[in-house]
Amino acid sequence: MSAIALKVCNVVALCANLWMNKFVGKRIGGMARAYDHVALPAGPAFAIWGIIYCWEIVFSIWQFFATDFDSILFSLTPWFCIGQLMQGSWCIAYVQTDPEKVGKGGDAWVWGSSIWLILTAPVFQQATAALVPATGVAYWVTLGITANTAWVILAAGLGVNQMGRAAGLEGRALSAVAMIVLISTLVLELFITGFIGKNPYNSPKAYLVVGIWGLFWIFQNLKGIPSDEASEHEQRILPLYGSRFVVFYKWCVVAIAIVFAVLEAVMIFS
Repeated sequence: MSAIALKVCNVVALCANLWMNKFVGKRIGGMARAYDHVALPAGPAFAIWGIIYCWEIVFSIWQFFATDFDSILFSLTPWFCIGQLMQGSWCIAYVQTDPEKVGKGGDAWVWGSSIWLILTAPVFQQATAALVPATGVAYWVTLGITANTAWVILAAGLGVNQMGRAAGLEGRALSAVAMIVLISTLVLELFITGFIGKNPYNSPKAYLVVGIWGLFWIFQNLKGIPSDEASEHEQRILPLYGSRFVVFYKWCVVAIAIVFAVLEAVMIFS
């Protein structure tokens, strides 16, 4: 396949994802609140999608006017296109879930869409792997793809927490799911950014920044605990986890965000 054909494929896949998001995107927030859990970020966190998609639109246009990407398109385009289509189709599947079955085993849509989202993360990670050789302008133009991957990884963790809610877990069992996801995300982020292991992805800079963004908004969604002025979100999750765990989880989130900020500074200035 020629380079121009690969570039067209990138545009078509991105447009397909945006089209699928257009019709169901506004319903995702309400569905997420039905499956509320301790790791759910506050609403403004999801504004990052606007930045990600704008950046990917820039990439999809810029690729036609530069040869910087031609050498990596053959390894990038298949994963980028599959990832975009999986991301868009997840939106359509997720909004089909029945919120009345929360805590009652869920339905096929919530389980299927959650597994689909988890599978989307390694697909996007392959796109990030394809971007390792990118330097200069090509590196910065494709940073939106890296940020997309980083956010999908965090979203996959939300999917796991939602499966715990769908299954009807509460108390220690649901708290254990939340901590396993949080610790696994921490380890994965450190591996991808090269602080653990052999740095196979050449320390991509978007991951920790995206992680800090997500963690900040998780904290914002929990900051009213302990307090007599808990938000609706906090009132929903307190009976599920208990106030002690929610407070503990909140400060774990803050600690990890601080670690990410320090490590990001190390990457920038080293």
